[in-house]
Amino acid sequence: MKSARVVFKDGIPFSPEFDDIYFNADGPIGQSEYVFNSIFDEILEKKSEFNVLETGFGAGLNFLCAFKRFKNSDKFLNFVSIEKTPIDRDDLAKIYANFSELEDVSNKLLDAYPPLIRGFHRLNLSPNVTLTLCFGDVDEVLDELSFIADAVFMDGFAPSKNEAMWSERVCGKIANLCAPGAAVCTYSASGALKRALQYSGFEVNLLKGYGKKREMLRAKFVGERQARSEIWFSRFDPASMATPKSALVIGGGVAGCVCAFKLREQGLKVTIAEKCGDIALNGSGNHCGILMPLITKPTVNLGRMHMNAFLQAARFYGQNLGAQEIEFCGATDYAYEQKTLERFYEWREFDADNGVFELKFDDEPYASAFIFKGAKARPRKMCKAASAGIKMLLNCEFAGFETLEGGAVRAHFKDGQSIDADVLVLAIGSESMELFADYDIRLSSVRGQVTHIEPAVWTPAPFSAKGYVCPPAQGVQVIGATYDRNLFLDESRSSDDEKNLADVAEFLDGKFAKNERLNLSGAQDLNLTTDSDGAAENLNRLEASSNDINLSKNTDLRAKTAGNPTQAQDANLTSPENSSSIAPKIPQNIQIIGSKVGYRSYSGDRFPLIGRLYDENFYKDSYKSLLWTKGKSNPHPKYVPNVYVSTAHGSRGLCTAVLGAELICDLIFDRPLCIEKSLFDELHLARFLVRKLKKGLK
Repeated sequence: MKSARVVFKDGIPFSPEFDDIYFNADGPIGQSEYVFNSIFDEILEKKSEFNVLETGFGAGLNFLCAFKRFKNSDKFLNFVSIEKTPIDRDDLAKIYANFSELEDVSNKLLDAYPPLIRGFHRLNLSPNVTLTLCFGDVDEVLDELSFIADAVFMDGFAPSKNEAMWSERVCGKIANLCAPGAAVCTYSASGALKRALQYSGFEVNLLKGYGKKREMLRAKFVGERQARSEIWFSRFDPASMATPKSALVIGGGVAGCVCAFKLREQGLKVTIAEKCGDIALNGSGNHCGILMPLITKPTVNLGRMHMNAFLQAARFYGQNLGAQEIEFCGATDYAYEQKTLERFYEWREFDADNGVFELKFDDEPYASAFIFKGAKARPRKMCKAASAGIKMLLNCEFAGFETLEGGAVRAHFKDGQSIDADVLVLAIGSESMELFADYDIRLSSVRGQVTHIEPAVWTPAPFSAKGYVCPPAQGVQVIGATYDRNLFLDESRSSDDEKNLADVAEFLDGKFAKNERLNLSGAQDLNLTTDSDGAAENLNRLEASSNDINLSKNTDLRAKTAGNPTQAQDANLTSPENSSSIAPKIPQNIQIIGSKVGYRSYSGDRFPLIGRLYDENFYKDSYKSLLWTKGKSNPHPKYVPNVYVSTAHGSRGLCTAVLGAELICDLIFDRPLCIEKSLFDELHLARFLVRKLKKGLK
């Protein structure tokens, strides 16, 4: 997206676009403390957790001052800030160089600062401080927020320079996010703003301004919030219990282990229950995988959700795992079919400089998107690292649960034992079909087989086309994966291996031998080990046998774009240093050394299922006339107390599992959502039932 143009005048950042400075030249830290952060002096003792909404992140000084105040306290700060034209990281670094008193917190922000792409960016900067940066127009972003603010910082450019940001419409939307008595803090004393706030339900007072400024406004919300549309997707649940102390996670795959990690970070005593003899033996047990987003057309909700999930996952894994678990070497998504190429062209027009991926229309053998933070992942190692130190119950198959008086949950297991916890999280992947058989939830299980070969495709970064290929790890290269809906066959099949190889044939020069399989059962793949000498021998063999294969362009795709002069300019796109020389070099002899079968869970609309488990009977009874009452008042939804779900992550679970864990923490602790409300609704477990009810179906 478009970044802010920042000009420095006597060391003060200035916006030519708005003809205004970013902060007061006379004591900017003092201004931030006096106008905005002083509100904490009034409310800090009243609560243990605070939600702050800011309109106008700008240079981020208000947040940094709040961060410094909270970082060594026992209080929690959830700071949500909106910015239409964000400053890029390099200019922020120049600004922060002048504020040595904020160096410790500004460095943390710079380290986590997201790419400038539209949407929400959740930054967990310390155990008790989260920043959700929302890049987009304030009027649109306010509609996507779902939380109750204790304080609002209105700090955009002056009303005379940016009138739309201070409008009555914006004030009304802010009011709908405010808790009773919430304070609005601003440096402005505009009469129009005063009237807009009063009309929106605020009691407004004039106070002495900072420094040379004569006056400023301070307002308190005394009105009533308006009911939002589609209340059946409301996240708020009055039946939730007080802050929990313990959590039980069912499932030891990536979704369960990451959720357990995050819940433990929040101070809960966490237990993981896994039905197998070890964790990560199903789809999460693959030898290698790829961390990369699903790139759809820019405004498609599924793609927006995946982009948010990918960026959260990259930050989470980068902060908490090591090179043994994940290697951020980038990843390539090839446009092997026409619809993917069309998506790339739309992205070029929509936001080519998005900071997440670089489009390369002259790449071989297809046009491609090089994803900067893509990674070669070791899923089983990731599960082991994320669950380290967490209590584990193995060979413990889940049978059901009951809610107890007071809100706790009792889980029952097939061996007869029961476990009580304040929170129950169901992260059981492909077994969700059986668990939710009585719910109106569309789920399917998909069998996937990956093929293990001796290293043959010499690529420094993983890539995906019709199939995917990972760089070698411990002398084994993973190619995958098949896709068979509702097929249950644990044994691997040679025909699936042949299909996997055929799906990447253009990268193998179309020549692979149907060699005798060395491991038909795939059992050894669960604990693949190759000594260092063996790995070195494979690398030597690769270097000796690799050669430059003439990989031709995909003529079908090229022919359809050759007549477009705009598209013909694509060959002039430049490449960043870290995306060069990624075309694979391929020897021709392929040796299959094993394979692995796993099962992935998919929903009917390809969105994961993330959130509270809803009360099916309540929904069917209370919303049975939804076809006729969609625009009318409907009752607040009812959820099963303290039961949460993170499942149906499909083939990109390495991304969406982190989103699932973060969202569940947001719901448990009543934090702002880490994703737009419209996308949260797409993840809601009741969405399939609601769609039926809207059509008048039972």
